[in-house]
Amino acid sequence: MNSFTANKNSDPLFVDLLSNGGFKAVFGDVNNKDVVMSIINVLLPSHRRVVDIEYLPTDQEGPVLDLNKEFQYDFMCRDASGAVFIVEMQRYHEEYWFKRCVSYASRAYDRQNRRGGDYDVPPVYLIGLMGTEIKHRDMNQWQDRFVSEYTFREKESNELLDETIVIIFAELARFDKAAEECLTEQERMLYLLKNIGSMKIQPECFETQTYGRIFEACRLAGFSEEKRIKYDSDMNDERRLKGQYAAYRKIGYAEGNAEGRAEGREEGREEGRAEGLAEGLAEGRSKERSEIIVQLHSKGMGPEQISEMLDIAQEEIQSILAKK
Repeated sequence: MNSFTANKNSDPLFVDLLSNGGFKAVFGDVNNKDVVMSIINVLLPSHRRVVDIEYLPTDQEGPVLDLNKEFQYDFMCRDASGAVFIVEMQRYHEEYWFKRCVSYASRAYDRQNRRGGDYDVPPVYLIGLMGTEIKHRDMNQWQDRFVSEYTFREKESNELLDETIVIIFAELARFDKAAEECLTEQERMLYLLKNIGSMKIQPECFETQTYGRIFEACRLAGFSEEKRIKYDSDMNDERRLKGQYAAYRKIGYAEGNAEGRAEGREEGREEGRAEGLAEGLAEGRSKERSEIIVQLHSKGMGPEQISEMLDIAQEEIQSILAKK
């Protein structure tokens, strides 16, 4: 078992792969190509394996009918066969997360077809690393299943129509096995993705060349000075802005409750209290919320990323940014 020496402040030894800063530090570094391929391969269908990848730009133009609109993938690459692989990291709940994944995969497929009009183009695989759970599942069927795969199939016979677009979700929030309980490569990878940011040792079950490279890529002590400064800056911004927004939401809830109670007492009706609460929640320090959104946008984050981080509808974010 390999161990690592923590510093006096007990700072983390490895990046948190479910944070924006940690994800970008590992997936965005071309020197970690082998690490990215290892993670992708464990989550792909068994018949599909990646042996080499070419990094693709994460900033993309919009669909054909809206070329002025831009959107941003978390990570995007292409293998030697031309198949496109997208990895999206979603740590917190987002109302339209699944629809966004469908949109992202569809746009990537459309971009390939747009060049020549030939519909025989390589498939697109989107892998969603989820820090949340998929709701409304029958846990009798999903208790020991944490990776789900969606594609085009006939409803009754389950016959595969085509593997044009494949969307894969890894529910890391539900994965609660200990390291020694992980029996498959997929389970070990899920454990690592979820827990490496808090680990102080490299468990024996991870002492292979593949996992050794993942630990190496995530080890903060191995970062260059420039990369460490960028990572620390990203993490500090993420913690600070989330803390600010949590505080503003707490104040908004308190004000909403107070206003709701006052109005309810004045009108003497339950409806008055509910209306007052809703109004207070809606206001919820809107000025401070707008300042946070503008600040995030100034750091290069698009409306979709801001929506993901703050759990605010994209329409509201776009409206706030349009006024600045």
